[in-house]
Amino acid sequence: MPYKDPNKRKESTRNYYLKNRDKIIAKERLVYSRNTEKKKQYGKDYYQKHKIPKIFPTDNQKRYWESLKGKKPWNWKGLTPENKRIRNSIDYRLWRKSCFIRDNYICQKTGISGGYLVAHHINNFAEFPELRFAIDNGITLSLKAHKEFHKKYGMKNNTKEQLEEFLQA
Repeated sequence: MPYKDPNKRKESTRNYYLKNRDKIIAKERLVYSRNTEKKKQYGKDYYQKHKIPKIFPTDNQKRYWESLKGKKPWNWKGLTPENKRIRNSIDYRLWRKSCFIRDNYICQKTGISGGYLVAHHINNFAEFPELRFAIDNGITLSLKAHKEFHKKYGMKNNTKEQLEEFLQA
């Protein structure tokens, strides 16, 4: 018989549990012991696979996602582990922050303060490893100015003369 009063329903559920507590606990223990027996019999992996069904993508979905990835260019080398390690290091972060502080968080090309700023290496990062963390080898540029610089002069063989010419223009 359904109860119209929710408090009565709670009371009846609570009373049922209190009366049949031993049976409920025993049933839970039985289920637990059966599952542990299955684990012993079939192994942990079997039990996990059958307990929680997982939805795996179909072959069509896999092919679709693979087609979206595309191919990398013939000359793609990716981030080398050394390069990735250096750019995520504490020294690199300190160098970047010290360049910002020295330039007072102002883009040296446009004079804009704030926004997205980039610490740019004056002499190329790859060709001058001894100057990677030298504060004198860094300059603060806005993201727009930084992209403009690399569009004009390319990503490699950047020198101080190119930067001076870029800042004067």
